[in-house]
Amino acid sequence: MIKIKCISSFLIVLLLAGCQKDTTPTTTPQPGDMNTSEGSIVIGDKTFDGLNGLVFGQISTSGLKTGTLGACPSVTATLNASFPVSIIFDWGSGCTSADDGITRSGKITASVSGMMNMASSVLTFTFTNFVSEGNNISGVHRITYMGLNAGNNWPRYSIFTEAKIEFPDKKFITYRAEYIRLHAEGSNTPLIIADDVWRIEGNSLGTTREGNPWTASYPSAVVKKASCKWFSSGSVLVTPAGELARTINFGDGTCDNKATLTIGDKTIDILL
Repeated sequence: MIKIKCISSFLIVLLLAGCQKDTTPTTTPQPGDMNTSEGSIVIGDKTFDGLNGLVFGQISTSGLKTGTLGACPSVTATLNASFPVSIIFDWGSGCTSADDGITRSGKITASVSGMMNMASSVLTFTFTNFVSEGNNISGVHRITYMGLNAGNNWPRYSIFTEAKIEFPDKKFITYRAEYIRLHAEGSNTPLIIADDVWRIEGNSLGTTREGNPWTASYPSAVVKKASCKWFSSGSVLVTPAGELARTINFGDGTCDNKATLTIGDKTIDILL
């Protein structure tokens, strides 16, 4: 018998601050400000890497994980004699995760084309009335297993996202990302989630709530530990059209809710 274990993903929320005229770093978070390019990439990365974490709580290169079913979301799997296999995450009319405190509703169906230890196997998301933190999520999200990474044999996944995130006031951002997610630690213990460490590198682009375009890349790989709620190291370089580039730096590996935002010669503290 195969049971499915559902774990809540560890999602990232950056509360971003504006530049100050002096050079003294200050902490001035602006919760939920999606009018900036920084805010747009934060909510895009937060939403979709969180969904990656949700799915990787169910599957690994050794197959479907065992364990007990969660209550929020409810999880069911259609285990056919052959692929594809479907895993359904259902939040119903809405429930709040005990682990991350995020309220979601609707449904996600994850269709798996083959075992995730076979290169080119693809996991495709289908969103049905899916809402996260009050925002309606629609679009395309795919995870492709690329085999083992050269040199270190880390499982390597290619992630593609092209999505629209609509806010309650009907304004929206667009978010398109292509990046690699490397399972740097914990792949040899597929039934243990807490020792997983992921390295993320790639690029993304999109538009803000006001329709202003931006691009982003990862100067150094962003590190996400399953044992930590936040990104613990790495950086994201965000370039709004016609404006100065700015860098979000997540720190030196310490598990805390602190990061910095640098624009030109000004650096300010931000909270995760």
